[in-house]
Amino acid sequence: MSSIFDGIDMSDPCAVYPKLEQVLDRLLTGEMVVRARVGEDERQWQQSNIPELRRRIRELQMACARKRGARPARRAITFG
Repeated sequence: MSSIFDGIDMSDPCAVYPKLEQVLDRLLTGEMVVRARVGEDERQWQQSNIPELRRRIRELQMACARKRGARPARRAITFG
């Protein structure tokens, strides 16, 4: 079985987060379950995993920005 993660260096956040975005897109368009092999393991994401998946994508985006020497985007807290 082929996987969206085939040929991806799983230690490279810049390579992994776009693939997780594909998983998120598939869930948001109505797929109930997305399965993929990650190395020897098979992972499964469901609609209920969307918040966790979004957090992980954000973490990987920030790690990728640091790896490339860019300052990661920060979110400001505003009052009023």
